[in-house]
Amino acid sequence: MSTPIPDRISVTSNASFWEVFVASLILLRYRWPLIIVHAIFPLAGLFLLLAHLITGEPLGIVEILLAILAFSFTPLITALAVWSARRRNKLAQGPFTYSFDAEGMHTSGEAFRQTIRWSAIPRIRCSRRFLFVFIGPARAHCIPLRVISDPEFFDHLRLLAGQGVDSGSNL
Repeated sequence: MSTPIPDRISVTSNASFWEVFVASLILLRYRWPLIIVHAIFPLAGLFLLLAHLITGEPLGIVEILLAILAFSFTPLITALAVWSARRRNKLAQGPFTYSFDAEGMHTSGEAFRQTIRWSAIPRIRCSRRFLFVFIGPARAHCIPLRVISDPEFFDHLRLLAGQGVDSGSNL
């Protein structure tokens, strides 16, 4: 017995700043050049903290503050970007409704309405906290799992996406 494909499934989300921040940090792992750039800063901080062992000089307050800044560079830049987008961009202000049907994903908010066909969605991934609907190699719509209450949502989404989307083993 096969599960009937629903005409449309929908969820509405008004993600908090913290949720968007965490989702943005999770998405960094899909952007290899940025991982390398962001790894330079913690390595520089580690060098600052360990350089005193080589030189024999004690750590100063400047070195400690620079190391702390280096370790916190990625979270600070990400938080600033999320805050700036949510404050200034009307398209980034929720709540958002995500609807999925045979055509693709339909996203709507107070200031916009958008349709992305399944052929433009390369993959869908699910983490412990988010459903990521990728619209590019490292760009995705992030839907918090807390808003998905239907236990059959993921089965229906797999059926609607069909063969054109890599839904992976974790959806």
